[in-house]
Amino acid sequence: MAETVRVGVTGGTPGADSNDYKLYDSTVQFTDGLSAHHISRIIFGVQNDQTGTLKAYWSSDRGTNWNLYSSTAVAIPASGASSGPYGILVDPYDDWKLVWTNGGSAQTTWRTSLELIRGDRASGV
Repeated sequence: MAETVRVGVTGGTPGADSNDYKLYDSTVQFTDGLSAHHISRIIFGVQNDQTGTLKAYWSSDRGTNWNLYSSTAVAIPASGASSGPYGILVDPYDDWKLVWTNGGSAQTTWRTSLELIRGDRASGV
């Protein structure tokens, strides 16, 4: 049986740039390591009005080194619609972070949803 926890994202609303915006970092949120909490998967959704790229990184050394393992281009959805949800498997990793790389234009609509799922071994992106 899966358990779902909704959490807030960090990073603020992306501006008129192509910067990276860290949405979530388990080394900050779980000071004793993500693997101790048995989080297996995350689900991310966003209502955006400009393009971007959603990236997931893993770390085996509490964030000293990050390794990219998922990169997904996110288009502008139809008016009023949301992008996603994007399912990302994090089960094999001690720690992970989720990053949005903005597409160069300011996001005027930016509403996010992030769920941590414990006990779900379904495949992800």
